[in-house]
Amino acid sequence: MKIVCDTNLPLGRTLFSTLGQVTLVDGGRLGKHLLADADMLMVRDTPVNAALLEGTPVRFVGTAVTGTDHMDQAWLGQAGIRWVHAPRANGESVADYCLAALLEYGHTRHRRLEGATVALIGVGWIGGMVRRRCEALGMRVLCNDPPRRDNPRDAEAQGFLPLGDILPEADYIIPFVPLTQDGPHPTWHLLDGPTLAKAKYGAVLINMARGAVCDTPALIAALREGQIGDAILDVWENEPDFSTELAGLAFLATPHLAGHSYEGKVNGTVAIYHAACAYLGKQPAILPVMPPPVIPRIEVDVQGHGDEETLWFLTQRLSMVVADHLNFQDLMALPEAIRRRRFTAQRRTYPYRRQFSATTAILRHATPALLAKAAALGFKLP
Repeated sequence: MKIVCDTNLPLGRTLFSTLGQVTLVDGGRLGKHLLADADMLMVRDTPVNAALLEGTPVRFVGTAVTGTDHMDQAWLGQAGIRWVHAPRANGESVADYCLAALLEYGHTRHRRLEGATVALIGVGWIGGMVRRRCEALGMRVLCNDPPRRDNPRDAEAQGFLPLGDILPEADYIIPFVPLTQDGPHPTWHLLDGPTLAKAKYGAVLINMARGAVCDTPALIAALREGQIGDAILDVWENEPDFSTELAGLAFLATPHLAGHSYEGKVNGTVAIYHAACAYLGKQPAILPVMPPPVIPRIEVDVQGHGDEETLWFLTQRLSMVVADHLNFQDLMALPEAIRRRRFTAQRRTYPYRRQFSATTAILRHATPALLAKAAALGFKLP
């Protein structure tokens, strides 16, 4: 059994060597010539299609991320190649990043989050976590998820609202939908010019789902006109190509890093390892244990400080969203070809970041309400 594994999968060699001979390859340089004798392929977000796999012996592909739009599912099915992904692996990482960005926005723009209204588009695994965290901060969350609402057995979703009803009321618009171009509810350019025109004037758009959920020229126009007051963007249409104009207009702009916590990456590797074991009829041989965090505890005396100020301080100690934004700004003046390579490089060489749940927050003089908010954001409490 020969397995080609992306070097960007933590524990990839350790886990997959229990199943066969492992060859590590930089996913950005992966080509058909490297798969001439491979039985299995393990990647993160490398495009997997006929151009890569046709004529190779590969019969199983694992992608250690949530999204699947880089997988040519139709061709893989026709070719009889089994493929799997890791739909819940980095959800907590994305939720951490989203809330850290939201708290950074409130802190910098002097906007209180409590009492503000969120239009949450897509209430799946990640959207559900973001919903619970926003509600814990005292935000009002209006939900939209047509595929869920179409299911009469989904009792919760029967209370979800049409997009046109929630956009005019929302201070923040947060999509967490997969990218689809067909079916009854396509999400490609879901937020186009006419839809953005329905938003509350000055609303803030936070997109950590897929870049093409937003129509880039329409979003640029909405930001320039003030219809959308600010944007926090981690995903880009046609990435690694991206609009420098849009990035320059955003309050925070980062190169698709929300899901890149160490836990999120390890969870993705473990998920496709278990799927490969099942495919081969074998039992998993290793159960990875997370190493201790770099910052195991944060102790703060919160007396005299507001809850949101305290939570902003906690999340910024661990989140890298501001540093990621500043690093991304260095790409703006580069030639297009170099900018594209640097976008990919910033993702593949991302520093070690742990999730909030790896750290214990010791909050002296905290109220029960503040402790509940910190716990809802994922922090451990003593």
